[in-house]
Amino acid sequence: MKKILLTVTLPFIVMGTFGCSSGAYSYEEAIKRGDVVYQVDVANLDKFEQFLMNISRKKVDTIRVTGYTNEGDPIFQDLKFDGKAIQYTYDNSNDAYAGKDEAIEKAVCTEIIKKENEQAKVEYIVSGCSTGNDRVLIRVEKDRLKHD
Repeated sequence: MKKILLTVTLPFIVMGTFGCSSGAYSYEEAIKRGDVVYQVDVANLDKFEQFLMNISRKKVDTIRVTGYTNEGDPIFQDLKFDGKAIQYTYDNSNDAYAGKDEAIEKAVCTEIIKKENEQAKVEYIVSGCSTGNDRVLIRVEKDRLKHD
């Protein structure tokens, strides 16, 4: 009976331990690497605000915004500002449930738009993109922003 119980429960323990982790690029690792990490909350928000300030000053800068799916898979949004435009890359190739045909999208974008909603949250959206697709970068509580 113990063998049967072990045989039945062991696969669930293994899946629970490894199945929902993003392995090579965990939430903690992304924060440690300096990514602006967006899941329920935003980590390294100061880096995002500095990036916005650098855009307004026409200063070259680069950031990575890393979000996570419900299963823990990372989705990367890389932004490189060259002083004129934003080189934008959306990469969901590590998402087990995403279609691999269109896993990486690249575009040149003109701006990052700030939108406020009724729930006292602010969305930052990369906009004016050559692909015609605007994408939400992060959503954050308005009272967490230093520069409003």
